[in-house]
Amino acid sequence: MITQDLKNLSTIKQFQFELHSWIRLVEFLNQENTFLKTRLSEVIDQIKDRESLALAEHFQNQFIVKDDVYDHIIHDLKKQSHKWTEIKMISSKEISEDFAKTQKNLRDQIAFIDRDHALITKDYNTYLASLSIDD
Repeated sequence: MITQDLKNLSTIKQFQFELHSWIRLVEFLNQENTFLKTRLSEVIDQIKDRESLALAEHFQNQFIVKDDVYDHIIHDLKKQSHKWTEIKMISSKEISEDFAKTQKNLRDQIAFIDRDHALITKDYNTYLASLSIDD
């Protein structure tokens, strides 16, 4: 029984550590998103052709969507973290499947968000490098 309690407590701590790491990651991605939007605002007035302007609008829309996604996932992560704190305070019973399933879903979402951010950033930087603008 004590061994199972210790294993459960260790798992809870790991899940909490994971959640806090994800919160920091998403906050960083949100900050990066802000920098990308700022850079776009610096160059948008210098864009002359319609195709490049359409791409700029596409990226601007992507960044706006990302703001919303990041806000929602941070909310979900903090909610899950609070739930893990509550379960730890109640007792170190066997971890419910619901909590573990939610944790796995969040893990999958974070992996997707991280990959998606990297792809959009790469495409955006390639786009900006292709523009012939004076800065």
